This record gives sequence, C-alpha cells and structure tokens, in this order.
Amino acid sequence: MNRDSRTWKWVRPLVHLPIAATVLATSGCDTASDPGDAEAPSADDHWKIVQAYIDTDTAWHAKSDAIYRADDSDEERERRLKEERGEHPDIMLAVTAARAIVDAGGDRVLDAAKFLVEHPRNLSSTDDQDIELGMAALKSLVGPDWSLVETLKRNQDEWQQRYDEINDADVPDEEKRERREVLGDVPEDTAAVAAALSIVEVAGHEHGPEAAEFLIKPGVGPPAPESALMAAKAVSENYPDYDNWANVFSWLDGVRPWDTTGGVYEFIAEMAATATDPVDRATARYFAAAALMDGLGRGSVTLEKRDDLRRRALEHAIGLSVGVEGEAFVRELTMDGESVTKTLAETEAMLVHGIRHATAGGMVADETGRRLDGSEEKLSAYAGKVILLDFWATWCGPCIGALPDLRELAAAHPKDRFEILAISVDEEAETVIEFMEEEPMPWAHWHIGAQSELGRSWQVRVFPTYMVVDVDGTILSRGSALAESMELIEQALDGGIPAASEA
Repeated sequence: MNRDSRTWKWVRPLVHLPIAATVLATSGCDTASDPGDAEAPSADDHWKIVQAYIDTDTAWHAKSDAIYRADDSDEERERRLKEERGEHPDIMLAVTAARAIVDAGGDRVLDAAKFLVEHPRNLSSTDDQDIELGMAALKSLVGPDWSLVETLKRNQDEWQQRYDEINDADVPDEEKRERREVLGDVPEDTAAVAAALSIVEVAGHEHGPEAAEFLIKPGVGPPAPESALMAAKAVSENYPDYDNWANVFSWLDGVRPWDTTGGVYEFIAEMAATATDPVDRATARYFAAAALMDGLGRGSVTLEKRDDLRRRALEHAIGLSVGVEGEAFVRELTMDGESVTKTLAETEAMLVHGIRHATAGGMVADETGRRLDGSEEKLSAYAGKVILLDFWATWCGPCIGALPDLRELAAAHPKDRFEILAISVDEEAETVIEFMEEEPMPWAHWHIGAQSELGRSWQVRVFPTYMVVDVDGTILSRGSALAESMELIEQALDGGIPAASEA
C-alpha cells in the first residue's frame, strides 16, 4: 500500500457470469448459428453486453465498499465478501463486444473506446491491447482539443479545493466521511486524456509540454502508466528542446510499479544511455537502477536472476554522478522535519549502499535509527538474532491488519533469538506512540519519518515491506508477504536456513 492518494482496487479471481450471454439471447443474437442465418449484431446489441458488465461491476464495488465500511470482525468481513459479494464479474465478453463496436465504427464508438481504456486493466487477458485500441480510437475521435484538457484540469482543481475544505473542517470524522461521499470521486475524462496525447504527438504544439506533464505528473488523480509512457515517448520525439526531464523521470518512477509491461523502465533505461544533458542522464541512471533494485524484492526470483538484477542495477548506479557530482538530485529528503536536497554524488552513494545492503542475498549494514523516545540505536544491537524488519505506518491498512499475526509471532519466540523491529514512516513519532495506546505492539520500534535517508537508500516504497535478516546479518528475504516471511523465520530459527530468496 502506498501513502499517496491513489486507490488501487484489489483484483480478485474472475468467474464467468451469465449476464452477457443473457443479453445476447434477449437481443436476438444467436452466437451458435451460422452467420448467414441471422443479421449480425448491431452496435446497440454489443453495447447491451458492455452496459450489463458496467452495471454488474458497479454493484460489485458498491457491495465491497459497504462491507468494508461495516463494523465487522475480520472473519465476518471475509465471510461477507465471499458469500454476499462473491467474485468479480468476468470482463472478457464485454471487452469483445466493445472491440467489435470500435472496429465497426459508427454509433457507440466513443463509449466503447472509453470502456476499453478505463476498464480492462488487470482484468482482461488482453488489457494492453484493449487499452491501446481504445486510446487510438479516442485520439482519432477527439483530436488535439486543448479545451477538453483545460476543462478537466479546472474540474480537478475545484474538486481538490473542496476535498481540502472538507478535511480541514472542524467537524467529526463521520461527518467528514459523509461529505466526501457527497463530493464523490476525482473528476475524470478519458476523452481529455486522449486529447492531451493527441496534442503531445503534434510536433511544436504550443501546449505540447504542458499536455505531457498533465499526463505524467501526479495530481489529484493518479496518472495511468500507459498514457504517461506514451506522453514521455512523444515528448522525446517531438520536443527536442524540452528541459524538464529530471522531473519526468521522477514522475514516471511513481507510476512504474503499476506498469505491468516494463515499458517505463525500458524508456528510462534508454534515456539513461541517450540523454544529451549530463544531469538528465545521471537522473535516468538513478531511476533505472532503482527499478531493478525494486525488482529484487518482488515475487519469486531465482538466484541467477537475482544476481543479474543486482549486477545491472550496480552498472546503472556506480559512476552515475561523474562530472555532475555537485548537482542537486531531483527529489528532496526529509530529515528532522526539514526538507534536504542531496547532491547527485550523495544520492549515488545512497543508492549503491541500498543495492548492496538492502536486498535479498546481501549483508545488512549497521544502520542507525531513532527509537520512539528519541535515542539513537544501531542495528548491531540486534546482532545474533533472527530479525524481522517491518516498514509500516499507522495510515497503512495492510500494516494494521497484520498486527494480530505479528503479536503471535513475537509471543512465540524468545527475544534472545528473535526480534521484530518496526520502522515507522509516519510523519511524527507521536502519532505512533498514540496509536500504540490502543493497539499494543510489544516489540522494538524506530521512527524514520517520510522520505527519510534510510527509506530512500533502501528504496522502501511499498508498505508494509518486510525484511528477514539471519543471525549473521544475511538478508534472507524482502517483500510484502508476511506469511512467507514468517515461514522463513521459522526455518531460520530451526537451523534449516534456506538460500536467500524473495518473499
């Protein structure tokens, strides 16, 4: 879970629902008949299938929201999710119908194109192609219309102002929640996104750079990785004098974790090799290395692949600041509540340190952290024990949901052999102290805050992040799966230490 304002819906296993088939039957379309026996389905026939899916999907999410808002136990919530809400509806028949509408043209093509851009991600087996087809159709329909972009930007700014007013209001939290529900979601307009892309693809357009940054820069709504990458590529091709690449690489790094094709990394890596400005080139090398380092902690990684990722990451990282050592890095750190700008040389050193000492298979360094009482402590204070490092925050739902398991884990093993060290990224240590008055966490704690030097060096960007460290300081695993971390801990404590892996 990330700390930004994005809401990433869980994608659950899909099941086939009979809705689309029912629509086909009632609309007079016999899919089993010879094509010559009946008229081909019309755009309206296809759209009934798409609309049926939209209605079902909307109801599914409404049921999910109601269940999650209810004051139920975890067990009751899981029961209701399984029995009352059920699995997510299958999107594939709706995707096929929408693609047929786009291919045929005519009525409903705008709606069908929007559907293909907005709905298939992580749900369709052909989501990349679906989104590409839908966006191509939208760009053809709306063209480089800057007024659409301006209208969406204005609506989003107004929404953000109202949202901030609600949060700042001196009213109970329940009333704030009700006001946010009335306000609704962030305004979106896929046609405006298509218009912005059309603008960026016109070489020398007066709004080209502005349209690109609208698509890439985080705002009140999260950038879509597909449109952000398309915009970045278009800028590199059509605007040779563009001079804000360092920020673009930083923004793209924010959408990269949701880019399932790896295209964002490939683009940044290419720019690391070809950018003419030395600061841009160094910045691209940083984010290319960080992407590979991030890959070391995701999913099951073989020893061979792990070593290759580490080697490639170090190739990007080592020497990235040569010739521009004193130039400022694009991102600031927060240290002791103050924003601090690091040089590229300092940033390179932190990155190399993290690749070597904060990934599976490496040896953890003797880092220094601050306990909740303000005193400093070395990680070597826990030497000789199996350690579970838990990067967490009070605002992180999955972090809080894991507390019962962590309490059981802590109680099951003596502290002379095993220790949990929770490392909070909350803004203030006092927030953690107050939280623990209601939620006991009887283990060691550090507070590093948001955007800290340690968090940046270790590239901790997903919460929770768990790291299992063996008695000799070897990092056995790094990931977000507590169950796998707990299994590895048990094996290490039993003396059957497996080869380092990614959890």
